[in-house]
Amino acid sequence: MTRAGRLALRPGPLRAAAGLAAIFVVARVVYRVLFDGASGTGAVLLPLPRIPLPPPFGWVSLLGPVTVDGLRDAVLSALPVAGVILAFGILNALFDVSRLFAKLARRGPLRGIARAMAIAWSTLPALGAAVRRVRVAQRLRGGKPGPRMLVPVLERTLERAAAIANGLELRGFGGRPVDGDCEHPVAVSHAVLGFGDRDVLTTTRFTLRYGSLAVVTGPTGSGKSTLLRALAGLHDHVDGGWSTGAVTVAGRHRRDTPPRDTSRLVGVVLQNPREGFCSERVRDEIGLAMQLRGVAPVIVAARVDEVARHLGITELLDRTMQTLSAGEATMVAIAAAVVERPVLLLVDEPLADLDADARIRVAGALDALAHDAGVCVVVAEHRWAGFGDAADSWWRIDTDARTLVVSARPSGAEPDSAGEIAPDDAIAAHAARDGAPTPRLPVLAASALRIAHGDTVAVHDATFSLAAGEIAALIGPNGAGKSSLLLALALPPKGVGVTGHPVLVPDSSDDLFTRDTVTAECARADRVARRSGAADLVPAADRFAAFLGLDDDALAARMRRHPLDLSLGERRCLAIALQLTRSPDALLIDEPTRGLDASAREQVRVALQQAADAGTAVLLATHDADFAAALGARVLPMRDGVVPAAALPVAVAEHTASALRVAPHTASAPSVVERAAGETTRASRSSAEAHRVSSFRLASLAQHGARFGRSTAGTTLVIANLVALAAFTWPFVASALPGQAESAAPWAALALVPVAALVVLAALDESVRSAHTLAYLSVLAAIGTAVRIASTGVGGVEAVFILLILAGRAFGARFGMLLGAATIALSSTVFGGFGPWTPFQMFACAWVGAGAGLLPRRLDGRAEIAMLCVYGVVASYVFGLLMNVWFWPFAVGAGTAISYVPGAPLGQNLGSFLLYSLVTSTAGWDTLRAVTTIVGVILIGRPVLAALRRAKPLVATPEAMTRAPHLPVHAPSR
Repeated sequence: MTRAGRLALRPGPLRAAAGLAAIFVVARVVYRVLFDGASGTGAVLLPLPRIPLPPPFGWVSLLGPVTVDGLRDAVLSALPVAGVILAFGILNALFDVSRLFAKLARRGPLRGIARAMAIAWSTLPALGAAVRRVRVAQRLRGGKPGPRMLVPVLERTLERAAAIANGLELRGFGGRPVDGDCEHPVAVSHAVLGFGDRDVLTTTRFTLRYGSLAVVTGPTGSGKSTLLRALAGLHDHVDGGWSTGAVTVAGRHRRDTPPRDTSRLVGVVLQNPREGFCSERVRDEIGLAMQLRGVAPVIVAARVDEVARHLGITELLDRTMQTLSAGEATMVAIAAAVVERPVLLLVDEPLADLDADARIRVAGALDALAHDAGVCVVVAEHRWAGFGDAADSWWRIDTDARTLVVSARPSGAEPDSAGEIAPDDAIAAHAARDGAPTPRLPVLAASALRIAHGDTVAVHDATFSLAAGEIAALIGPNGAGKSSLLLALALPPKGVGVTGHPVLVPDSSDDLFTRDTVTAECARADRVARRSGAADLVPAADRFAAFLGLDDDALAARMRRHPLDLSLGERRCLAIALQLTRSPDALLIDEPTRGLDASAREQVRVALQQAADAGTAVLLATHDADFAAALGARVLPMRDGVVPAAALPVAVAEHTASALRVAPHTASAPSVVERAAGETTRASRSSAEAHRVSSFRLASLAQHGARFGRSTAGTTLVIANLVALAAFTWPFVASALPGQAESAAPWAALALVPVAALVVLAALDESVRSAHTLAYLSVLAAIGTAVRIASTGVGGVEAVFILLILAGRAFGARFGMLLGAATIALSSTVFGGFGPWTPFQMFACAWVGAGAGLLPRRLDGRAEIAMLCVYGVVASYVFGLLMNVWFWPFAVGAGTAISYVPGAPLGQNLGSFLLYSLVTSTAGWDTLRAVTTIVGVILIGRPVLAALRRAKPLVATPEAMTRAPHLPVHAPSR
């Protein structure tokens, strides 16, 4: 249905339904011919012999004469079911089910699961981008894409799940809105923030007033983000940290009040805001906080338009989130954070990775929010120059004492950042070297290189050469084409001439990792190097140890760890070591210092310098001219796809921020929109409180499995599942019914399963009122959908079983049941495959996931993988039998040797069914499904389980709280 409410026909689902209907008619005819059901009194078309089977199938005959009227009857008997399939196809073509998710998410008994489905739907495009990125990363490793690429895809989506969970928590999902004391938006006194037994930051006094802009500076890793997350409430209630002293926001103590309860008082924009977006379109993302509270859609729309107009982003409202630039995404995140007029806005490094124009626009918007709208704005940023004279107070983190102190406006160069271009003196210093002839033969060269992505030309005139051991740096603004150039050099498209054999460490270097230990990663790199015939092979582990200066004991400790458990600098050095194992002519590395603190930057610098000293040319793309200068790199200016660029502007003209000014905030005179929203809020608050459920810890689920919740919900689940099981097996259950009820059994089964599915989902919906449950369910359902669509229909290859079994094992029975049902519902929505079979598939896959969560917990290692393989085989065959038994009478029809016969002995009907199942799926589809599951669990079971179990715990563990030296015993953990 369109935005105007009119029906819009989508031909895809209708074509798919027509194809399924035709296949069903053909299958019905084949079954009747095979099992002596195409005989009649008319002319004989095929005089096939009738072949009776021996006991215990003595009543079954194969083949038999095929007559004209027999074939006609076979086709006619198939038309009713084919008509039902076509009817569902028409409904799928007319109605967009994905929009139904958004409607159900606002209110009703299924709003938690519906919200998960809506987020999963919006996650699919990002998931596709992640898959493409990981495929490229595996090609960069010198391997072919395979099942193991699911591991880095899963790692990335779990990170996205954590970001989505934080976003939902900060928007008030599952919370009870509280009022605040507005005397001071921020009042911190004698506070210590930490994790485990480690202090991260000490704050003696940090008090701010309304209508002010405070900037917190400090090097990367000094604790700026920890401070903002503590003010937001994430540190104590989500990150597993602890705090002491007084951390008060709007009069609320943070240890006592989770962020979901203060969502209307505090707006938050975290780092990498794009990762935390929960909606498909900009309009929906900005209004999400109000939607979660059940505010009327007309009020939400009016407020969204108002905020967008004041921030100057009206033209973005109907865009999809994937089409936004970095600057646009930051502006949308700010709009979403202030849509409910908070008294405090926390923004974490909003200028990171933005070009000059976007930085001016974002800084102007924050300036206007503070000084025109009266919001207290706190910005953590080491690109402090972007705020100029707009800041009212400056705060600095003393890294030696780990203390937040007040300071004057900083002066001099910005720490850890040199902007997106090199300073004039850096370019001048390297100009002579850039133009000078290379004294040695080039090992990497390109001339007039041109790279296009569709109609967009990313690189159109790149000419350069590097000699062995030389270090060069591509420096230019965002969008200059630096990353496109590096990728084209490492994986040259057809027709692109590149001299030399380079390897690339991409910006997202973690995508290179597919194993669950550093040892396994290094062993894989060594195998690839040997196969490629690399000369003078230096083992990856030895190179990694040399980069970090590790002795044998320190190296052994790191080799046992998961790659993602290393520090950021160590991970970047590991990626460099893995890529250098193939003895390349040149090492290409994209943004080597992004996200690194000073010590990690030094680790990477040493690694690159050692690579150059060994004779490998090094080409890095970076915004960090200081880092390039520390390496003595030759600067290659790049702009608009040209290398070398003619001249780079060192500064941009000042832009006015007047267009970004927000209407003054007047608490005493709320707008019409605010008054209407207030009435709706008061009406819905009791409903929100009634349905609030505490967040559950994924770490706890991984260790102990999930309980089905309260006794009432558990009883409801058991009854609904028993009803569904009876509906699956209705041909055998019907034999116990009175004779007059047998004829109604098939139609009762078709009606009962959807009802039972709704009851189960409603009973489980309470567990999806946790932001983190919702986020992890969403992204894993999106992965399951992608896997199912990519694998299903190919002779029974059901790769989605691998994910369901591993997720159920890691997170427990309840989560496994939810994931199975959500995956089928979402995948059916994507390709328009809803039909009478959908609720049966939802239950069958839900049982597969739940069963994995009920397996014994004590096994681990190889024993656990073996147990999961055995379970995968059993689940594959049981799934096939369950899906066959309800459909068998419909598929075969009456009048064949294996037809369902009402009132026949149970043994005869059971034998006919088993024979039908053996011929149609057990010997083929189900066996291949079992083999696929075994192979998948063996190949990726350990790393995927490790990834799922590494999901960050949501609260501080009792052990961590015991070790915390400053934590009072009465401090709550949630």
